[in-house]
Amino acid sequence: MALIAVMWVFRLLMRSWVSLQVSRWIEGAFYSLLATLVVYAWGLFTGFPWDIEEACKLDHQQHWDRNLAGSASYFPLSNKCNSTFDLVPGYVNPLVISGISIVAICIGTAAYQALKRRNQVVKCSTQRHTHDAAC
Repeated sequence: MALIAVMWVFRLLMRSWVSLQVSRWIEGAFYSLLATLVVYAWGLFTGFPWDIEEACKLDHQQHWDRNLAGSASYFPLSNKCNSTFDLVPGYVNPLVISGISIVAICIGTAAYQALKRRNQVVKCSTQRHTHDAAC
């Protein structure tokens, strides 16, 4: 419930600071970042149990290789039981990379829209005749 309240407050504040087009792209970046963080947290939750040996043997019926102990990585998420089985689900890393890419695209598009709007306002304010349809 608190997350919904934060989203609505964010939306209202954003729309009062920037134009509607720019705020939509910034909202998209915010929601994509939020979804990416949720997926990353899910990968951490499922792929990094308290007892990796027990999780490999009992939960996944996999042999636990002691040589791979300590080979976990946080980006990309990986925590291997043996050379062929990873505790982190296979869909987590592609979704995290896709989410980061979407955030970057949304921020870039928002910056482009803001710059385009700024240039249009400057152009219209410097013209003496406002017969231009864009103004």
